Amino acid sequence: LIESELFGHAKGAFTGATQSRQGYFRAAHDGTLFLDEIGELPLHLQPHLLRALESGRITPVGSDETIEVNTRLIAATNRDLEQDVEAGRFRDDLYYRIHVVGVTVPSLRDRCDDILPLARRFAVEFAGRPMRLSPQATQCMLAHRWPGNVRELRNAIQRACLLSRGDVILPEHLPPKIVNLCGAKEGEAEDTSSRLSQVERATILATLEETGGNRTQAAKKLGISRRTLIYKLHAMEDE
Repeated sequence: LIESELFGHAKGAFTGATQSRQGYFRAAHDGTLFLDEIGELPLHLQPHLLRALESGRITPVGSDETIEVNTRLIAATNRDLEQDVEAGRFRDDLYYRIHVVGVTVPSLRDRCDDILPLARRFAVEFAGRPMRLSPQATQCMLAHRWPGNVRELRNAIQRACLLSRGDVILPEHLPPKIVNLCGAKEGEAEDTSSRLSQVERATILATLEETGGNRTQAAKKLGISRRTLIYKLHAMEDE
């Protein structure tokens, strides 16, 4: 029960409640409670959350006792809560109660510079050691639009670490939908072309970083001649 998770419950409040539970609000007393995906909170539970925020009091499920709590709330969602309010899926009073300071975090596809550092961090987490992304795998990852944002990236790297038998992540280690970069829908050609240009730039810079700025080694890893690499670098400087 979500209500029990948030506000706790008394022993015997429902089947399986063999002992009392304090809930997240009491656990975070005099601290901060983070609620992820608050937009998914069922409509019938939203008044309970609003009441807790407004009064600073909660009532555990199955109890008549009212308990004071001093809990700061930080909430996150990937939904447009204003649209949900208009559609009747989210209470307007709760929305205006929690929307004091709003911070919009750009989606992963809008901050391509974060993809590779995050991928390397996740690789260390899952493989227990640094893993190198091949230039082709790098290109695939930078071209993918990441509708699932960081969670999707994390899962992709976890899969790659499980499938890779060495220290290099190759395209075949990534989920198929990430590798299939050329499946642009009709009307997306211009966007894809621009994105691939960004991918090439990011791939070159990432490979140079990996080789410590050695252009000969970078060109070899990229599968192009050193002269071609220098030409591309000059073109990037002119942009």
